[in-house]
Amino acid sequence: MNPAPGTRLVRLADVLRAIATNGLHWSADAHDRARYEQTLAVAAELAGMADTRDAAEIERLFRGDLGLRTPFVGVDGAVFDGSGRILLIQRADNALWAMPGGAAEVGETPAEAVAREVREETELDVFATRLLGVYDSRRVDSPGAVHLYHLVFLCDVLGGSAACTPEAVAVAYVSQDDALGRPLQPGHGTRIGDAFRAHRGDTRDTIFH
Repeated sequence: MNPAPGTRLVRLADVLRAIATNGLHWSADAHDRARYEQTLAVAAELAGMADTRDAAEIERLFRGDLGLRTPFVGVDGAVFDGSGRILLIQRADNALWAMPGGAAEVGETPAEAVAREVREETELDVFATRLLGVYDSRRVDSPGAVHLYHLVFLCDVLGGSAACTPEAVAVAYVSQDDALGRPLQPGHGTRIGDAFRAHRGDTRDTIFH
């Protein structure tokens, strides 16, 4: 399914922004830098077509963040109970349901990141046992200006009791049908379905999307 026109504009702007900022980061040639400056201005203008802010404001923001640009990394924990139900949280920010997870932090391994995120969102202590899949946000219905790679880990519980936290207004173990019938954070439908297949042993391969 093709993204909506506004989403496509934002994605194209993000690609052009990455080309421009990475070029400005690496290039010392004056002519090349001038082209990258022009590319950055075009990226801001494109982004402005799908944003309430004007191109000049967006360009100022772009120029305030000229560091090397690569996709961001997010992690999700697929945690199951003894009845084969998966742990979901209802997010405090938008009331949608999702596997516990979030952005990895500098200095963490991916396994450490998912353990921290699950603990912060559910108060459970978990241990990552297997990399279930690597998901490109732009291929699994996760729209947005930021390009993400989601790493999903199957996790075993080491201790603690599932509880609500400032980031989760509800926490519940649910069946596959129940999970997929809830209003989910974009992209989680695919990842939750794959998690159930992996937990049942239907697949042992790491999934790539």
